[in-house]
Amino acid sequence: MTVETTPGTIGGGMPLLAGSSVILTGASGGIGRAIARMLVEAGARVALTDLHAGALERTAAELRDAAPGAALHAEAIDASDAAAFAALHDRAAAAIGPLDGLVNCAGLFEAAAYDTLDAAAWSRALTANLLTTAAGCQAVLPGMIARGGGAIVNVASTAGEYGSISPAAHYAAAKGGVIALTKSLAREAAPAQVRVNAVSPGPIETDGLLSATSEQKALIGQRTLLGRLGRPEEIAGACVFLLSPLSTFVTGHVLRANGGALL
Repeated sequence: MTVETTPGTIGGGMPLLAGSSVILTGASGGIGRAIARMLVEAGARVALTDLHAGALERTAAELRDAAPGAALHAEAIDASDAAAFAALHDRAAAAIGPLDGLVNCAGLFEAAAYDTLDAAAWSRALTANLLTTAAGCQAVLPGMIARGGGAIVNVASTAGEYGSISPAAHYAAAKGGVIALTKSLAREAAPAQVRVNAVSPGPIETDGLLSATSEQKALIGQRTLLGRLGRPEEIAGACVFLLSPLSTFVTGHVLRANGGALL
């Protein structure tokens, strides 16, 4: 028998994340917006954050228009600031309830050859990609551990697994750090039944590819076994899966949502 489902639901249409409260960082980026939409579709109460206040408010307004009854909290912060993230966590918990989930999607990609990288470039890459993830985990883990459950999803990259195809060693190193952090925290949080996983996207059709020609996009897509670029919604689905009851025996895992690239 085939069970018909829609994104974010299971079985007879029960939302996968009904009753869950989730913080999402990087909510105004291409992948972040897709994750935000799918979290709402899956029934979650969501706290959105991003560094860019205007873009964040537009994302929140879109979600409110699409789902007028959704429980949303939107607040712009620098997610790499541990104190600011801790304060956001407390306000989010007051607004949408104790946090059951976190998706660390905040990040920054800047292409640069290794011999042009200065201290500022290294700092930007590590701050935007690794420190944001660390600050988010540090903010939510105490409450999750105290309550005996929760799920964290960190957005990594194939660059962090295999090295960056584009010249961006600093970005690859930061995303490799995200993967190592994910596995380490999975070990530490496991006794409290808190799961920590990562999604590692391959080439995805986002704003980061706006400057690429159609021929360049096609060439990038041909590096995958499926012969195309991924869609933001396909990364969002992986994140929702790792937050949901469908993955309760999965932790310390890096889910490669890359179309078979670099298999």
